[in-house]
Amino acid sequence: MKIIRVTITPVCVLLCFIFLSCGTVASVKPMGAGHRLLAFSAGGPVAPVYDINMPLPYAVLRYRFGLNDATDFHAGLHPTMALFQDLGVDVGLTKHFVRNSGARPGFSAGLSLYGFYHFADASSARLYPDLTLIATYDVSKRFRVFYFGFESMFQFTKPFVVPVFLAGGEFGLGDRLVLDLEARWYAPTESGDDRVVDYTITPFGQGAVGFVIGLSYAFQGRQQ
Repeated sequence: MKIIRVTITPVCVLLCFIFLSCGTVASVKPMGAGHRLLAFSAGGPVAPVYDINMPLPYAVLRYRFGLNDATDFHAGLHPTMALFQDLGVDVGLTKHFVRNSGARPGFSAGLSLYGFYHFADASSARLYPDLTLIATYDVSKRFRVFYFGFESMFQFTKPFVVPVFLAGGEFGLGDRLVLDLEARWYAPTESGDDRVVDYTITPFGQGAVGFVIGLSYAFQGRQQ
């Protein structure tokens, strides 16, 4: 099959992301009981967008709340989907099992449920569970944490598992504001060729590499 090079439109963005984990990792460090923040992130696989190679502009807006000192709740809205009368949401929990201590990384696991729906079409409703496993290292006051790990959305048709390998860092811009930069290798088990979108970075011809940037603001106290 010949690769079709297209100008990226929101429709293509929807097709690219409907089966891929979206946005940055929902929760990297525990917030602490009662703490709340709002996070916005945008990005995706690198592809030609109006003839400029850049991450696809898929956006996610998430609210996070610390249920206790080791468990965070999150709920997200996907604004890019709304451009074409589609609703995209996610909700989930992240459990932080251990904190970084010397050479031992911190470790957390998150479980989310993604939902997609095209307005006025009940048959279009879809739900997809998503699993995230993350290891973390505290670095400094400004470079708050380096993290890496795995995320996967699960489908009910082939391919059943759509993995994403990722690495990123959080950078403090103040007591309440944090910048998040993340690199992702989407679907490394799938061929990156013969796609509707001509992905720019496809290591070994597999999947697609992309980048996501995020910004979060804590409503009270400071970012943990």
